[in-house]
Amino acid sequence: MVGDIIVSISLGRPNDSELGLVVKAKNIEVGTNKRGAGGVGSAIGAFGITIQEATSSENVEHWPSVSMADPNRRATIYDATSKALRTAEGLEVKEVGFFTMGLEVGRVPTWETAEEIVRAVHAHAKNAESVKRIALVASSPTQVSSFQYALDNIQTITYG
Repeated sequence: MVGDIIVSISLGRPNDSELGLVVKAKNIEVGTNKRGAGGVGSAIGAFGITIQEATSSENVEHWPSVSMADPNRRATIYDATSKALRTAEGLEVKEVGFFTMGLEVGRVPTWETAEEIVRAVHAHAKNAESVKRIALVASSPTQVSSFQYALDNIQTITYG
């Protein structure tokens, strides 16, 4: 629990239709380096692919384009999470799902993703009204472990 919000962690979830609002990937770049400098994540000849997660939920927010190459990726994830939670409150949604596959594919470090989502949930929980459950849906065991660590150490990662 984070405040009065029940938080669950799962490895994949094929059916998201029961969630009032989901946050998923849309056009997360894979295999490209915007700077063209080569190295990790760069593609020869500037070819790349994008990832978009399918959904059955009525209300969908999308992660902004973010990857390992983005220096402000932590703030981007925190802000997107906070915005989604505010949107959920406005829609009077009870359950929100955060799907991290696109962030994982974009090579955003799992601990950064987990820490920023959990920090935003912790901040939101102080004034939450309609949101009662949050589903953190990872696509790798490493991301699950990172979420578990962040939730177990919430006081440390939220600076008190």
